[in-house]
Amino acid sequence: MGYHQAMKEKLRDHFMKIGPRRFVVGTVIILIILDILNGIYLKQVWSKNGETLILQSLQMAQLNPAELNPGTMTEIRGLMDKSFSFFLFAIFLNNLFFYLFYLRKKLWAQGYVLFYALSAGVFSMTMIVDQFQMGMGWIIFNLLTIPVYFYLYFGVKLLKNETTLVPEKKAR
Repeated sequence: MGYHQAMKEKLRDHFMKIGPRRFVVGTVIILIILDILNGIYLKQVWSKNGETLILQSLQMAQLNPAELNPGTMTEIRGLMDKSFSFFLFAIFLNNLFFYLFYLRKKLWAQGYVLFYALSAGVFSMTMIVDQFQMGMGWIIFNLLTIPVYFYLYFGVKLLKNETTLVPEKKAR
């Protein structure tokens, strides 16, 4: 048995000691908490940088913000702010949909959770590099979430058969 296979077995044993059902419930709770915290931070990024992004968008549309009525600019800011909030809420609802079906042992939802944990870990790594001028709290938050997301990824991957209803293949 190679090193890779031995590590895989050790990890699988670790996750089996937790218990497949407890792992799934814990994964869903952790992902919901992290989604909420990420949403809060992303909203802060928008609050901090939204004005600049709006001005850049207006300039790309060849509109001069100075020529617009202050009431129009207020309306645009409000619309963009509400749109971003709605976007974050829609993502959260989408994730919640898949999390709930993962709790119900659906294989297709498990695939989503697996990919989401992997991509969220990569996203956290990029946020450390990019930062969006969010300060040390944002860097620390992302440093802490990287191992959490990869831990969940490996657990979801290694417990696939124990945590989902895998359909039997029909003989032809």
